[in-house]
Amino acid sequence: MNQTKNEVKVIFFDAGGVLFDTFLKGDDRIRYILMERGYQKSKIDVAIMKAKHNKLSFITNWNEEEQYYKRYYGTIAEELGESELTSELFFFTHFAGHCELFPEVKGLLEELSKEYKLAVISNAMPSMDWIFDRLGIRKYFDSIILSAFVHEEKPAEAIYNIALNHAKARKEESIFIDDKMENIEGAHRVGIRGLHLDRSRVNLLELLMEQKLIQNPIKSFKNEITG
Repeated sequence: MNQTKNEVKVIFFDAGGVLFDTFLKGDDRIRYILMERGYQKSKIDVAIMKAKHNKLSFITNWNEEEQYYKRYYGTIAEELGESELTSELFFFTHFAGHCELFPEVKGLLEELSKEYKLAVISNAMPSMDWIFDRLGIRKYFDSIILSAFVHEEKPAEAIYNIALNHAKARKEESIFIDDKMENIEGAHRVGIRGLHLDRSRVNLLELLMEQKLIQNPIKSFKNEITG
C-alpha cells in the first residue's frame, strides 16, 4: 500500500507513546511519592499488587474513571493504613496530570497542519481528552476519537471506521501512526496505511521524513528539536 505525499490527505495519530507520554510510569509515580513520604518500598509494592485486583471494566465517562481510581488508590491507602492517602494519590499521580509532549511534536503538528487534516484515534479513558488542552495541541486536530467515548477499541475495525467518518476522510487518502503493531494491523484491515513508530529507532519527525510526508522542516523547527 504505497502512497505519494500528494495522495495523503489525512494523518491519524495514536496519542500516548506517539504524541505524548508520562516519563515516570504509573506504579513508579505511586512509589516515588509514597517513598518520599517515608513508606517502605516493599510495603508499597504489596499495596500496589493488591490494588491491581480491582476489576477494570470498560470506562465511558469521567465519573466511572474517578470511581475506579478512587477504588484503586483507596486499596493502596487502606493497605498502608492511612485512608486519607486516597485523595492525595488521585491528585498527584493520575496519568492525565503527568503527560508531556515529545520534543518534536508541537512544531511538527504546526507544520503538518498546513498540509494535512490531522486526527487522533486512541484507546483511552475520558481524562485523556483534557490532555490535549493542557498541552495546547487540540487546535491542530479536526477530530479526536477516544475509545471511552465511542465504546470501541483498537485494533477492532469499528473504531477506525468511526474515525474516518468523523474526519470525513477516505481510507485510501489516510495514514495512521501508532507505536503498537497490533493497532497498525487493525488499520490495515480497514484499508488505512499504517506506520509503526518505534521510538528506539526514530522519533515522529524522522519517521515522517523517511516516508517523505514532510520535507525540509523550517530551520527554527529543526533547532527546537536538536537544541
